[in-house]
Amino acid sequence: MDTGVKRCVDELLRSLHNCSEYRAFEQAKHKLDEDPRKRKRTDEFRRKNFLLQNSEECSSPEAQEQMFLERSELRKDQVIDEYLSAELSVCRLLRQISLRLMDSVDLDLDSMEDILS
Repeated sequence: MDTGVKRCVDELLRSLHNCSEYRAFEQAKHKLDEDPRKRKRTDEFRRKNFLLQNSEECSSPEAQEQMFLERSELRKDQVIDEYLSAELSVCRLLRQISLRLMDSVDLDLDSMEDILS
């Protein structure tokens, strides 16, 4: 990796680890880790949610309703709610960064649009 790029990536990582979103996520993660039962419930939900979002069932109203009900129940717990909210904030931040990076580089993929969509 080019040393200038490496230096900038290292600076970006330092900035990410020091930003308010990531600090809030780390605090919420530590609180959640204090209760193994809550950690397990949360991880099971996150796993099911990921699998659903990356499956063909995602468009199923029944599957969406089930996940909504599970999420609503979990979010009644303040520790779990803080963790899931903080996780979502970090994911949104990473998505914004990724999109800006990808938009700044022309990989000349127009001829591959049919397989990338």
